Amino acid sequence: MTLINPYKDLKQERFWRYGVALSDPRNVANIHAPKWGIAPDDTVVTMGSCFAQHIATWLRERDLNVPFFDTDDNIKSRNFSANYGNIYTVRQALQLTAEIAGLRRCSDTAWQAQDGFVDPLRPNVFVAPVASGDAIGELRKAHLKAVEKAFTDLDILVFTLGLTEAWQVNACGTVLPVAPGVAGGDFDPLKYSFVNFTYPEIRADLEQFCTAIREMRGGRDFKLILTVSPVPLTATYEERHILQSTTYSKAVLRAVAGDFASENGFADYFPSFEIINNPAARSSFFEDNLRSVKSDAVETVMTHFMTCYFPDGIVRNQDSTAAKEELPLANNKRASTTVPKSMDADCEEEMLEGFANRQYENGGDGKDVIVAFGDSHLTGCSQMIDQYDRQGKFAFAPIRLLANNPHREINIHRFRTFVFRKEHFNFKDFFVQNPQDLVLVGVGLFGDNIIRAHGEMKPEIKGAGGSDITPSLPCLDAVTPELVKMYVQKITPNLVFGMQLEKLTAYKRIFWIVSPDMPEQTARFRLGDHFVDGGYYNVHKRAYTEAFKMLAHNLGRTKFILHPWPDLCNETGFTKNDFAGSDNLTNIHVNKDYYEYAVTRLMELMKAD
Repeated sequence: MTLINPYKDLKQERFWRYGVALSDPRNVANIHAPKWGIAPDDTVVTMGSCFAQHIATWLRERDLNVPFFDTDDNIKSRNFSANYGNIYTVRQALQLTAEIAGLRRCSDTAWQAQDGFVDPLRPNVFVAPVASGDAIGELRKAHLKAVEKAFTDLDILVFTLGLTEAWQVNACGTVLPVAPGVAGGDFDPLKYSFVNFTYPEIRADLEQFCTAIREMRGGRDFKLILTVSPVPLTATYEERHILQSTTYSKAVLRAVAGDFASENGFADYFPSFEIINNPAARSSFFEDNLRSVKSDAVETVMTHFMTCYFPDGIVRNQDSTAAKEELPLANNKRASTTVPKSMDADCEEEMLEGFANRQYENGGDGKDVIVAFGDSHLTGCSQMIDQYDRQGKFAFAPIRLLANNPHREINIHRFRTFVFRKEHFNFKDFFVQNPQDLVLVGVGLFGDNIIRAHGEMKPEIKGAGGSDITPSLPCLDAVTPELVKMYVQKITPNLVFGMQLEKLTAYKRIFWIVSPDMPEQTARFRLGDHFVDGGYYNVHKRAYTEAFKMLAHNLGRTKFILHPWPDLCNETGFTKNDFAGSDNLTNIHVNKDYYEYAVTRLMELMKAD
């Protein structure tokens, strides 16, 4: 007699043996069936615990519409959609909507911290404490307006639930992101009390939170993706073992998220928690502290996320995208990681022409490559490097020819993955297995970046004069403190990029060949004879150099290679026309001979160490 049971014809992923024990934890088949997809132009807003930051970063790196609605001033990062910092509990999120509506206000308006004040409801967002408690209040008003705009503009809200444990202000019942005394303020057991939210409380808070957003939007619906942070608790205030508290917290949050998504068509639950905590991974997704999630694990989660919510890949409506990108910056809040101006698209043609007919195997198998990463100035420099690179050790990565953005992905791929756009078939994608030497060329320092500091510099536009495509520079006879200060502000993001490379990558040596000055003939066309003949560019170059020296000491293992300007430039400060990259008067680039000293010096430094 054949026994019939209800499990006989179920799919393999429904059984532990096949779905987990014998599965690949980095590619979990059928882990999620989403209710709906995300359109590439949907406005996505993220909030929640620390893990939610990874989601925003990943989506932005793929140029999806994850705007930043808040200010950049004195802020540590743009990891969320506004400067609310980590929102660990649903009660915090609900409070935010009530505060926007004018229905509540925290009785703790500011916390004293070292050298100033912080906002008790987001104490870790500021780079430096604020001068006064009144200033905290004004900043919070502006922040609430930014959050309101985020809620009214969003199409998709991705909310990562993090904790059930929290601390609250007894006087007003406001729940705090951290205990007083951790990031500001002082703990007083009479003023503050511990709370550990239960399933019914969290479920009710989530219902009210969604209702409040819908009311803020005038009844317009939205889509909600819920996730649960896989990161365990750091500590528990409950009288029990940390394992018990972590299990309780995650179990309650997972149950709330799952039930809410099952009962509401506008909500979906994405299983990032399950992917990271998959027993098949044998804790390999965590760092040695068994708490912090590894960057490659985040990549695994987000690969599943993209497969689920973008099943056809990212295909935009070209007409609608172009229309959005033409909006003024004040209205177009598509977010992107700050990159040096010379990384932008205005010199893409230089790269396309310079590399078009050259074949690159890019350092063979990727084990001992020397990575040369640069903007359009890499074109001429690479031609000089080719004369020295007899063994084919160099792997060239021109920024604008890449399909990925190693700078924006630095927290994930550690500047080791370089994938080229399909049309650049003469380049071979490569992954640096054993990071040794990294060479930067241009990438926002000196040369044309002195001019870009004063405004946007455009490539050739048919019928346009030089002044139409080039910012004007003040004609100064001497270096002023104000000019140096301005250049300090402009150079800082580029050197912060260098600091990220030193901190976040494993390259043993980093060399930075700075950008060349544009040829004199180009300068005359773009900036005019009066500016060129007056020698005013020399003043700007001196001020820029002074600013650079004030900041360069912040980098440790990076060695800068500056060009021998007395040999390469004439009395105007611009490059001699003999080194011009072409006869085109708009072309800011130089030929390969210009780089002879820089490349020779590079080779000497590599041999010396």
